[in-house]
Amino acid sequence: MATKVREATGRPQGSVVRFSQEAWQELSKVTWPTRETVIRFTALVLIISTLIAVYIFGVDNFFTAVITKGLLGAPTATPAP
Repeated sequence: MATKVREATGRPQGSVVRFSQEAWQELSKVTWPTRETVIRFTALVLIISTLIAVYIFGVDNFFTAVITKGLLGAPTATPAP
């Protein structure tokens, strides 16, 4: 059994280098998406996010109107002249 030389911290020497090499090897095994796929998914995320934001905006305004006009009977705010 080979003994490893250790630094003052108790870790084997070269552990950062070895980790970097192994990480790079693992990244080379990854199947990366094509440029077109990334663009399509990005567009899809932006469209869905916009739709959700519009939905939340509409529901928020609806409930605000219902609460202020219906339950509280308060008039709507008018802009200052």
